Formats: sequence, C-alpha cells, structure tokens
Amino acid sequence: MGAPLEGIRILDLSRLLPGPFCTMILADLGAEIVKVEDPVQGDYVRWLPPYIGKTGVRFLVLNRNKKSITLNLKDPRGVEILLELVKNYDVVVDSFRPGVLERLGVGYETASKLNPAIIYCSLTGYGKDGPYSMRAGHDINYVGYTGVLSLTGEKGRKPVLPGVQVGDLAGAMSAVIAIQAAIIERAKTGKGQALDVSLADAAFSLLPMDVGAIEAGEPVPRAGQTTLTGLQACYGTYETADGKYVGLGAIEPKFFKKFCELVGREDLEVAHFSTGEEAEKLRVELTELFKTKTQKEWCDLLEEQEVCFGPVNGLDEALEDPQLLHRGMVINVPLADGSEMRQTGLPFKLSRTPPVEPAPPPEIGQHTAEVLAQIGIADADLAELEAKGIVRSEG
Repeated sequence: MGAPLEGIRILDLSRLLPGPFCTMILADLGAEIVKVEDPVQGDYVRWLPPYIGKTGVRFLVLNRNKKSITLNLKDPRGVEILLELVKNYDVVVDSFRPGVLERLGVGYETASKLNPAIIYCSLTGYGKDGPYSMRAGHDINYVGYTGVLSLTGEKGRKPVLPGVQVGDLAGAMSAVIAIQAAIIERAKTGKGQALDVSLADAAFSLLPMDVGAIEAGEPVPRAGQTTLTGLQACYGTYETADGKYVGLGAIEPKFFKKFCELVGREDLEVAHFSTGEEAEKLRVELTELFKTKTQKEWCDLLEEQEVCFGPVNGLDEALEDPQLLHRGMVINVPLADGSEMRQTGLPFKLSRTPPVEPAPPPEIGQHTAEVLAQIGIADADLAELEAKGIVRSEG
C-alpha cells in the first residue's frame, strides 16, 4: 500500500526549524521533498553543533526522507531554473520574510502564471501582513506577544521559558494542515493558492480555553492563578525522596479521592479545590508526603491507578519509555555513513497507509544532478553551472 501523499512533489526553500519540520512530516507521509539550498551555506542548521560526523544533529533530525539540490537564487539563471522546476511540482514551502521571494522573482504571482495549480506555503514570524509583519522574531517573541508566555511559571515569579519552541512547532503543524487542505481543495478546482502561516498566530491558536475564560468574565489568566498553572495543589509537580519529580493531575473529585485513599490521607480530600492559603497548606502537605518515597515507589503505588499520576521523565528516560516505544514514537533513522540515530516519529497513525521507511538526511547538493536532469539540464550544462557558482552537485 502506497503512502498517503505519494505522488505529491514539494520544493522546500525553508531553513532552520518550522519549515523543515513541516516538510519532514509530509515526507514521512510519502511526499517527495526536494530541499533547495544555497550552494555555499545550505541550510544553516547543517553547521550548528553538536555534530554527528560532520553534520549538525539539528539538520539530521529535521531532514530525513528528503532530497537536496542547490541553487543560487541571487543569480538570474538560478531563478530561471527554480521557475522551471515549479512547473512540475505541487507545492513550494518557504520561510523567508515577506517580500523576499517576490524580490528574487520567484514569488507566488510569478509562479502561478507558469503553474496555476501550484500551492505556495509561506511560514513567517508574524504573517505576511499587519503591523508586525517585517519584525524579526524568535519563539520567545511569538509566545510573548500572544500571551502564552504569561501562563508559564509560578505565581509572583518571572515567566519560565517553555522547554520546546511552541510557536515554531505549532506553526509547522499548522502548515502541514494548510498544505493538505489546499491539496484537497485543488483536487476539486484544479487551482492552487498561496498559504500564509504565522508562527505567532499558531502560538495564539493554542489558547482557546483561556480566551473563553476571559469572554465568560473570569479574570485574565496568569501563571500560578489557574488550575493548570498551579492555583490548586491537586495539579502540579512534586519532588520525591531521590530528588526526582512526579506529576499529579487529580483534578476530578474521583481521582483526588482515590489518591487520598491510596496514600492513606483521606483527611486531605476536603481541601481538594482549595485556593489561596488553604491550597498552600495542602501543597505543603503533599510536598512533605511525596518526599517520603522515591519516584519509583510512588509510581509502583499510583501509576496504574485511576489517579492521573506519572513520573516527570528526563528525555533520556522518555527515549526508553515503553509506551512511546510501543507507539513507534522513537524510530531508528539511517545516516549516510551507515550508522543509525534515534529520532521522534509521527504523532498519529493511519490504519492502511503507514509512513515511509526512513531514509538518510541528504548531503548538501546530493540530488542536484538528478533533479535538474528532469528539466533537461545535462551533465555538461551542470558543470558550467557549478563553475559559475549557481549550483553545487556534491556534498
């Protein structure tokens, strides 16, 4: 059985995290991804430490199942070649600031005249329009502007930086959804379209519950002042006797009641939904309680019970977690030197069309000759293009 996106061809002009993560998901689903890189620098993350071999590990974990070609888009011949490729592809993904592709002469309006079915997906920090559209930004800024950062951390303390890039990754997932929606729509109309994906928009879209609370007249949610950020002691993390941590999520009465019974502290049940000083008293009780056993001892007692309880694993422990392993969330990806590395898998399962077998991330320019041959550029022409610095055909 073929992969679900088999036959879809995508030119990936993006760099760093959001665009490559998006196209890696699409590649896992069977799309042919041709990564278009600068002949000199390539994708910047190729060269960022730490390394496996000579390649930055961040590149390796974002670019499996892809091909790589190089094109100098500042050269008119490079632009001409890209537009020739666009005629034969379904989707273009980029992560430049608004207006860059247009200035280079390869924007959506130009490309759609050559291929009316082409889909252009642009991932930008703040979107292609609006007062912030041209601002520089990183994930801290996207989650800062949109209110996400105000919900992390403890009451009365400064916001805590999320351990993952919330806007970047939500933006990548949003782009996957948008691209597949456009492909479905194109099947009906035969027409492509431009997709505008903002990383800040994606971060803000993760707050429907909190926006709803404000609309219902509740106070503006702040870190430490809502159930899910530490308002109540029944939902939080606690240190164990061996210096590790566990997570208790016993919000519903039935879960907290069961927890109190299992730990022999039925007297705590009346304080379940307490706030303020009463919540702090309960938190102190729970803090002292959890320090009486090791993490493993608490997990042995509570993990399999109807309590909503589990360990706070380190990433090394998560890589060995039996549930994640069973679900195929840790996969072995081959590398160009014949070795393998562990990577994260697809977070969803399809019953008839599983993802493709992982292939090594490409060397820079590894597939330049192969891909350009599809538009009639022979070896002699390729050698001339290389001599002029327009392409690079070997890693």
